[in-house]
Amino acid sequence: MARYFCDVSSYQPYSLAYFKNLKAHGSRGVVVKTSQGGYGGTPYVNANGHAQVVNAKKAGLKVALYHYGTFNSLRYGKNDPASEAKLMANTAKAWGCGKDTLMVLDAEDPSLRNKVSADAALFYNELRRQGFHNFDIYGPGSWFWAGRLKIGTSYKLGGWPASYGSSSSGVSGAKAWQYTDNWLGLGVDGSLDYGGQYTTKQATAEKKPEPKLTKQNVDDYYYTYNPRRIIVKRTIYQHKNNQLGSKANRGRKLKPGTAVDIASIHFSSDKVPVPFFKLANGTYITANRYFVKNAFYELPSLKAIEVIKPTYLYHDLHRTKVVKRKGFKKNKWPKGTPFDVQKVIHWKGGFVLKLANGFYCTAYKKYVKKIK
Repeated sequence: MARYFCDVSSYQPYSLAYFKNLKAHGSRGVVVKTSQGGYGGTPYVNANGHAQVVNAKKAGLKVALYHYGTFNSLRYGKNDPASEAKLMANTAKAWGCGKDTLMVLDAEDPSLRNKVSADAALFYNELRRQGFHNFDIYGPGSWFWAGRLKIGTSYKLGGWPASYGSSSSGVSGAKAWQYTDNWLGLGVDGSLDYGGQYTTKQATAEKKPEPKLTKQNVDDYYYTYNPRRIIVKRTIYQHKNNQLGSKANRGRKLKPGTAVDIASIHFSSDKVPVPFFKLANGTYITANRYFVKNAFYELPSLKAIEVIKPTYLYHDLHRTKVVKRKGFKKNKWPKGTPFDVQKVIHWKGGFVLKLANGFYCTAYKKYVKKIK
């Protein structure tokens, strides 16, 4: 079933109420303008964009980004599309958008060369170099019909043509269609999403390339010690033996967010020994940092934390003497309480935080989060 979504620029409001209103009217996604032009010319960044992204997410809308392209490699050289891609990428990063964010090229400006797809490829290539991997292209339906813009290609572009006053976009295979510039009289562009990428579909992360391991860098990619407990970052499986590459040995699936206690760490017999974990139930899981993370804060760079689940403070490192909260019925510090951290202490195979107030608390990431 097709779902509605809207696109906004600095002309639209950025308040939370505005995006809640869009959702109340049926929109399920929003595409926010990041930028226009590039570093080689006159770069423009949407001054309201960051707030629009933040409040659209708070309203429960799926957020994508778009850049209005003005590049032309025939006039300004092959680095011109890359310059504009860098501006979009840097803006997206500054706004806190993840590398799986849908990045849309708005290709409609008259300054673009006739073979827009050739320059678009240079644009997407630079976004890839910046770490992004989820792309689409927007433009007039007539440009798609004439072959100036193309869907599919190696960038897996769904296609988002604009065509008003018609019964469809007229572009075969297009996954979205902008059909009005005044959706429901709200003064915002309205579109239909047929493929789900603008409203519901989760981006598919690119497969993590196998690193070239050496004895010197293996610790950058794997845990080479037993962290005692880990939290799953990306779906993994428990395995019946240490052959982690075999699907036949797969057991229980562990979903992101699952906390698992580690019994011991082992190493393969490869030229560069690769670490893996053994669990208390006798199964094995990967020790790859891309898939799992230490459940405890361990780096000395930690300066401040915030309580995310009610927790105790202690007078002693052993954490046996609870600090009493005078005037309160409960001694647990509530969610949202901030503390400055004096030191991260490695203690009995785990980690404990010594706070600036002299007390101690857990370094467990399900109870506290880093804020500085």
